[in-house]
Amino acid sequence: MLTILLCYIFLVNGQETSINQLDKNNEKTGSWIGYHEKTNTKRYTGNFLNGKPTGIFNYYALEGHLSAKVDFINDSVSSSEMYYDNAGLMAKGKFVNQMKEGKWFTYSRYGDILNVFNFRKGAMHGKQYLYYPANKETNEVKLMEEYYCENGLKNGKWKQYFKLGTVKSEGTYKMGKKEGVFIYYFSNGSIDTKGLFVNNLKHGPWLFYDGENDNMKKVNYNNGQIIEKNKNED
Repeated sequence: MLTILLCYIFLVNGQETSINQLDKNNEKTGSWIGYHEKTNTKRYTGNFLNGKPTGIFNYYALEGHLSAKVDFINDSVSSSEMYYDNAGLMAKGKFVNQMKEGKWFTYSRYGDILNVFNFRKGAMHGKQYLYYPANKETNEVKLMEEYYCENGLKNGKWKQYFKLGTVKSEGTYKMGKKEGVFIYYFSNGSIDTKGLFVNNLKHGPWLFYDGENDNMKKVNYNNGQIIEKNKNED
């Protein structure tokens, strides 16, 4: 009986000492448990090989809940999932060389998809999509906004939509700034406001409608400033 007990103690001690080990090159190896600084609260669990993370790592918030799960596929590529404190999925996507790459999906804490963003080398690049929360009765998801990005800046066509699907506003961005004609609509599809942006500033005549195309107010702008009418003007 004593022999069995001693074997069990040695086995337990052996398992304990197999955690948080360093190899002959003083690099992390095998199973590791990391802790939040100056606490006994677990920060991560995972495996290292030659000092580099490999396979699935679980990360924990200071409050104790699972905050992220990362699969280290190789030295440069990993896939990630991030979680709310209610265990709901917050976001998921891929990292290449520690930078976001490709499609990233973001969700509300209740499971609704909020957006689909495209990344290249850590910056938003390509077409981006934002969504209204899903209809609680039908679970139908409606597009709220779409636009293009180049190296993290809006660049190209931009549109917003009403929940019913009709266009709410549209225009064009040039490297993060509004450029060209922008049109804003009423929910019935008629024009609300229309005018020109130059270098992100209203410029030239802007037309403000009250729902009828033949009943409008015109306001002139110069580099974002309203031009006051002369006294002789009607």
